[in-house]
Amino acid sequence: MPGPLVIDLDGVLRIWDASIIVDAEAAHGLPPGRLREAVFDDISLLHRAITGEITDEEWREQIAAGLEASFGPGGRRAVLEWSRPAGRVDHEVLRVLRRERGCRTVALFSNATSRLDADLDRLNLAGEFDIVFNSSTLGMAKPAGEAFLAVAESLNTDPTQCFFVDDSEANVHAAAGVGFRTHHYVDPTALERALTL
Repeated sequence: MPGPLVIDLDGVLRIWDASIIVDAEAAHGLPPGRLREAVFDDISLLHRAITGEITDEEWREQIAAGLEASFGPGGRRAVLEWSRPAGRVDHEVLRVLRRERGCRTVALFSNATSRLDADLDRLNLAGEFDIVFNSSTLGMAKPAGEAFLAVAESLNTDPTQCFFVDDSEANVHAAAGVGFRTHHYVDPTALERALTL
């Protein structure tokens, strides 16, 4: 039996439409790029959210408060609009995972906030994994080597037996550094090919 397959969520199984942020900015009077900057460029705040120091709600509230202070009520409304979607599932990747699950453990490992379980429910993905590793529950996030080792330990297997898939080169490199077999995700066809090697 093959070792566990450990797969990332965003950029692999879940796809986000880039227009969500752009449209929210335009609809509520924010300069282009300002919402994206508030969400992703404050690395310290984002890290606190994905390692469980603060909840998803607290994270979004801090973003909303900051944008409201700069741009008025439109800043808060933009955050609310950006927060509504849950992305969409790449069903080609899901097909590959379902096939793999027939012969091995399939685990999700996502750098995510406390909202992850709710998003998986909305996407009808809650039952698609044998186990879910959420960085905000683990208290540590990719690409920390300790996070990958914690995942392998929870799977009761040696890291060298795990096959890790992520769209981030940094995460793939870190996983390889602690012994995981890895695949840098590009598309479903390349993933399927890598899993047959």
